[in-house]
Amino acid sequence: MKASQILIGMCLLATIVGCNDTGNQTRKPVTDVSTGELEPDSQTIMSGIHREKGATQLNYAEEITKTLANDLPGAIYRPVPDIEKDDEGTDGVNVNTRSSLGRPKTVCGATGTFNGINARIADCAQKNGAAAIWEGPRYGSSGEGTWQLVALLDSTKEIWMDVRTGMVWSDTIKNMESGAIEFNWCKAAGTETLPTPTSSIDCNAEAAGEKVCTNLIYDEIGTQIEWRLPTRNDFLQADLDGLRFVLKKETSNGLWTATIKAGSTGRSEAWIYQSSNGTLISGELTTTRQVKCIGTPRL
Repeated sequence: MKASQILIGMCLLATIVGCNDTGNQTRKPVTDVSTGELEPDSQTIMSGIHREKGATQLNYAEEITKTLANDLPGAIYRPVPDIEKDDEGTDGVNVNTRSSLGRPKTVCGATGTFNGINARIADCAQKNGAAAIWEGPRYGSSGEGTWQLVALLDSTKEIWMDVRTGMVWSDTIKNMESGAIEFNWCKAAGTETLPTPTSSIDCNAEAAGEKVCTNLIYDEIGTQIEWRLPTRNDFLQADLDGLRFVLKKETSNGLWTATIKAGSTGRSEAWIYQSSNGTLISGELTTTRQVKCIGTPRL
């Protein structure tokens, strides 16, 4: 095949690479070759670039387009981080958290009479106003999403929905009978598996019949939400969406994830999410940590 034919063939893929008469190629946003349109993921996944609080969020396709066109305002979107502002948000310099803005105070969404989660969200919005929502585009400093209050129970327990994923997050769990606020991993995950050739943990003994998330039922909500222990990736996605700036933080040494640490001896450790700064550590399954649950709502 001649070089000119190769170049022509490459230019037919101009939705992926740009061509000019000298054969030079310029990278453009990834597209669907069949339609010439931007792939949905690049249009819907928000860019993680640091930005001024309140500045319009960019998705990755927009960042690519603006960067290649030299149209990315450096004072607003920072390819080069500002050491005074661009941290993980713990100190609140470039982020307004729900706590700093004021937490919801009026009980809402807390009876069995609501027809679906959306009705609970509407009730919370009516009773708590701005305190029933957290808007990442407005109060965050990167690609955070929007969160809506599903219920405030007994003036203490908050349940929030991550609008971007549609999943619901519980408050930190407390066993109402024993008063326990920390649980071993087997209880948190709700597994009662016996030791195997590769796993040394006897979760049947460790769990002692307790299944913190999979058996979680708030009396005020009943079975309208199906709960489970969040995975490592659930926490990572929710962290990107702004979880640390919305949910109340745990008061001890991290939150269990459902994800085992692959390299741990006897598969005896799991990953732990720290809502103070969004980092992950690992811990022995038999140690106790606090728990938040993630749920699928019945809309």
